[in-house]
Amino acid sequence: MTRRSPGFRLALGVLSIFALSAVLSCSSSTAPVTGLPPHDVAIVQGAATMASNAFSPNPFTVKLSSGGKVTWANGDFTGDAYGGTGVTHHIVSDSPLFDSGLLAPFATFQFTFTAAGSYPYHCMIHPSMVGTIVVN
Repeated sequence: MTRRSPGFRLALGVLSIFALSAVLSCSSSTAPVTGLPPHDVAIVQGAATMASNAFSPNPFTVKLSSGGKVTWANGDFTGDAYGGTGVTHHIVSDSPLFDSGLLAPFATFQFTFTAAGSYPYHCMIHPSMVGTIVVN
């Protein structure tokens, strides 16, 4: 058995720490999280700076004959099983028809439309985020 000097063992330990750090820093902590609750419209990752692309799909069409209900889900979260960060949004119609209140990541909001028409909406926190619901 070969005996290693204390300096060699120390160097090997430091090298091991650097190697482990490199592996951990390459792991993806910014990949989108899957598993949003059932929804019709998703608030996408990075939505605060995406204007009309902040919602998917946009516009969204719903039929009154199928109940007129629309569900939004906040998917603006990055991370993995070990943690991450998310952005809260607040969806309101341009008219005073609906207001989601604060929507934390993975939260949902539902509204049932009772009349045909085009309903523009936006995020109160990030006003450049805009979308439209088309009811027919």
